[in-house]
Amino acid sequence: MNRIRPRVGTIAAVTIATVVSLLPAVLPRTSATQAVLTGVLAAVAIGIAGLGRIMLRRRDIDVEKRWGQHRVPVLLVCGFAVIAATVNATHWQSGLRADMGMAPVGPAYWLRAAVGTALLAAILVGLSRGLRWLVRKATGGNRSLPDELPTAALPEVSGPESEQAEPEPAVSARASG
Repeated sequence: MNRIRPRVGTIAAVTIATVVSLLPAVLPRTSATQAVLTGVLAAVAIGIAGLGRIMLRRRDIDVEKRWGQHRVPVLLVCGFAVIAATVNATHWQSGLRADMGMAPVGPAYWLRAAVGTALLAAILVGLSRGLRWLVRKATGGNRSLPDELPTAALPEVSGPESEQAEPEPAVSARASG
């Protein structure tokens, strides 16, 4: 199995998640807060990209065959989008921090945020893949549904349906008094 990493869909999904996490908010963020926000969104984006790839594969659509040769231009465009969002976030953070009398954002802030993001996203994706592996081991690796799904037994109703009494409508105490 020769897979080229990263896939084009994953690159786009993680880029969108990163740009969304860098959008301005009303309060300044610490580098740890930025790392958690970006790391969680990136891990969710990787999961969504994987689910999308599975759904498209079931419809015989392979994104890598269609767009795989454009990996470098996609990486360049996505890299530019992340850099532009980071520059915008730096200006926004520094301006907001100046208004609040705090120190401006510098390269150390973004380095801490990037390392924290990478660690958290790797941990979350690793936990997700580990859980998937455990489920596959527990189910014997069978990905298909059984021919017949189990159904709950319904209680038998005795007598013809015409003999069953109609339920009486509920009447409140106010209406009868």
